Amino acid sequence: MEPAAHPGTGNPVDVHVLLYRGTRLLFLRRSRTSPYAPGLLCLPSGKVEPGEDVVTAAVRETREETGVVLHPTMLRCDLVLQHRPPRGPLRIGWFFTAEGWPGARHPTVHDTVYNAEPHKHDELVWADPDNPPPDLVAYTRAALHAIRAGTPYALHLQQPHDTVHDNRHTEQRLTAIRAADHGNAPLRRELGLEPAPRMGRPWVWHPGEPVPEALPVAQSSGWLFADDGRVLLVADRGMLALPGGAPEDGDADAWATLTREAYEEAGAVSGAHTYLGYLHDHDALIYGGAPVARVRYAARLARLGPARPDPATGREWRRLLVDPATAVDLLGWGRDGLREAHTAQRRAHEILGVPVAGDRTIVEVPRDGLSTRPGRARG
Repeated sequence: MEPAAHPGTGNPVDVHVLLYRGTRLLFLRRSRTSPYAPGLLCLPSGKVEPGEDVVTAAVRETREETGVVLHPTMLRCDLVLQHRPPRGPLRIGWFFTAEGWPGARHPTVHDTVYNAEPHKHDELVWADPDNPPPDLVAYTRAALHAIRAGTPYALHLQQPHDTVHDNRHTEQRLTAIRAADHGNAPLRRELGLEPAPRMGRPWVWHPGEPVPEALPVAQSSGWLFADDGRVLLVADRGMLALPGGAPEDGDADAWATLTREAYEEAGAVSGAHTYLGYLHDHDALIYGGAPVARVRYAARLARLGPARPDPATGREWRRLLVDPATAVDLLGWGRDGLREAHTAQRRAHEILGVPVAGDRTIVEVPRDGLSTRPGRARG
């Protein structure tokens, strides 16, 4: 991988390929005489040639540098990263994992991969990607960090005083870009559901912490668990949410708000409960713009009665029972939501005695209600 751009281009584009052999990842040590990052480790990589697509470029660079011949369908895109080096133009890197390449399962077959460009690279190094060698190119280190975190799109913007080798500021220079949840879109379409958007900046999860006195509570919602470990989701005109809503004058506290809202929306009667924490909504775009707290509880479902019109809207809500991980997928909350779901599941199990859901079947609650020990309804 060289830093130069093709004449006439804006951000140059480069490709990088992750070749795993078991749990080890292949790195190439750049030549000591290389004008760029001499003696440092990087992935098999290179520039996209004029008129070339990124997949073709990744296949070509892998073959030229390592001798490994990949089929385009073996490549899985893990990350698109815009990188600003200490000097030179910004560039866009596509990072692919090679799945099922010939040497992946045969570590004793030495001729599957070799140093095919000894004039550019001094050696091949197999190393643990979770604990990589210290002498990595900073661009490569940042990419591995993003991939390990499950970030599909990110910025890595180094400063002029940084070095190509800099490994002290990886997390400081790396910024995740919020991504669309494409993977769960087909399931949502099948169910006729859409996630309610989380407006403004990302809401910050504070597990187990009380709401600060100066921060008003604008919403109280809950992870309401059936006896088999599934949780209740509600949907109004296809828009999906946890049961809950805004406080009203007659509510004694946030828990009272949740119990009232869950009954009005879903005919749900809650039993034993535990406080989970709160989300700090800094922008509160639907609550006047001042920061607010969105409180979360976990509770046992005591009963799911017949569906009835919500007093606030006059409409009946759809009701579904799903395992917590699938709930996060359907809600489109990503890794942040998964942390919240894990907190809810752990606390419900440890404090309320709720089993950990092992069945990922989605149960549509019928209009006349349902036992909180639901059977299988769909796959």
